[in-house]
Amino acid sequence: MPIPKKSSPEPPKSAKMRVYEVLRDWIIDGTLQPGEKILDSEISEYFNISRTPVREAMQMLSDRKLIEVFPGKGSIVTSPGAINIGQIYRILAEMHCLALEFAWPSIDASAVSELKQLNGRLKDSAQKQDHKDCRLADYQFHNVFVRLAGNAFINDITDVLSSHVARLENIYFGSRPDVTESARIHDEIIAALESKDPETARQKMHLNWMHTVDVLKNTVPGLLS
Repeated sequence: MPIPKKSSPEPPKSAKMRVYEVLRDWIIDGTLQPGEKILDSEISEYFNISRTPVREAMQMLSDRKLIEVFPGKGSIVTSPGAINIGQIYRILAEMHCLALEFAWPSIDASAVSELKQLNGRLKDSAQKQDHKDCRLADYQFHNVFVRLAGNAFINDITDVLSSHVARLENIYFGSRPDVTESARIHDEIIAALESKDPETARQKMHLNWMHTVDVLKNTVPGLLS
């Protein structure tokens, strides 16, 4: 049998990216709470690196509206309501529908199998009340389409916006461990893929994202407008 080629090892991450990804994840999972102050001196000491890459990472977080930087005074983690989350979900719904359209020629039996596996994991994690893995499995489910779309712009836009919705989806999955409705819509997306029905798949994809908006409106009144 032909032996698959080894995948090229990923290049080592820069200090800036390591700091950025750790701080981003801390903000998403609630380790760093809204309004909490972040000092670059403390982060520099934690990672045992100079302040330059820390400041660069903080600027990236600021550009993505996850923190607010006050020169000479430190930085503050933003509130999830500091941006229009309702609009972000609408943008993501459209972007993921577009990713589905671009990915359509590449969606084969292997991709469908991966989607089924991830949705099964979502259901299992919900039963175990593993809210963190619920969010991760849901993210990876949708990221299959982004990956197969092969479009750098869609990838970059969804990556930035997903950081914001992930914060809220921790609330969503944390307060509503029963994600039956989301998993059910995923099943409908998969069924449409297997039936070679791109329009139904697109409609279900859009519904899936906007359903979460409705849940969050009921979970956190006044958060979404």
